[in-house]
Amino acid sequence: MDSCNCKIYHEDGFDARQSLKDYFSDKPEMSFREDSIIFPMENLVKTFTEGHIQGNILIDLSASSTIHHLYAACEFFKHIIVLKANERCIMELKRWVDERTGAFEWDHCAKCHADIEGKSDQFEDKGEKVRRALRHVVKCDFEKENIVEPIDLPPADCIIIGSLLEFLSKNQDAFKNYLRKVTKLLKPGGHLIILGILDATYVIIGKDKFHVLNYDEDFARKALVEEGFVIDTCKVKKRTAVSDLTDYKGVLFITAHKEK
Repeated sequence: MDSCNCKIYHEDGFDARQSLKDYFSDKPEMSFREDSIIFPMENLVKTFTEGHIQGNILIDLSASSTIHHLYAACEFFKHIIVLKANERCIMELKRWVDERTGAFEWDHCAKCHADIEGKSDQFEDKGEKVRRALRHVVKCDFEKENIVEPIDLPPADCIIIGSLLEFLSKNQDAFKNYLRKVTKLLKPGGHLIILGILDATYVIIGKDKFHVLNYDEDFARKALVEEGFVIDTCKVKKRTAVSDLTDYKGVLFITAHKEK
């Protein structure tokens, strides 16, 4: 498939359910477990349990309709606000939040998270804790200067960006511009957590090939510094998944804080 024919995440149809099946399910043939599930959850548990990042409001901007990265966050923030740039992702997430028939099953990730915490007997409570903390699922528009207009959101203590900007951005300037817009939602001194995929050009969802911005660790670091962030941690894991569904080379985890 020619990369010039790639679809764009927020402009073209994106099958949220298929993306969950291919990249986050417990199917035996799902080869991304270490990269898409284990790596982010291990780092989020470590980050939040250190006690430096907590507060009242966390805003999540993640691709697809994932919730597994919120298992750790819901223990340290009273309110979680999820922003989505894609209507089908909103519908898929609300299906899980409302516990409707046919919602994607996340128990395998809840068990994994509980094992990482060393509380393997408490996994059944994880989903309910996220649901209680998750107050709003809001459509956002990255083409607006205020991406949540006309809604007025309180400034966040922490923002998680989960492999979203690389899907939205057609070039590096767009990535920096979108990052700038996102960080306007953060209070002074607030924290930013970025989960990303490195050196990628495409992701296949079902029969469709989607564009992914190709960037590396150095670019991510420089983009944050230019926006006035101090990087606290940066970890890169080389790809372990064997699959033709996507061509990323590694996964990224960054925590940073905005100087007051």
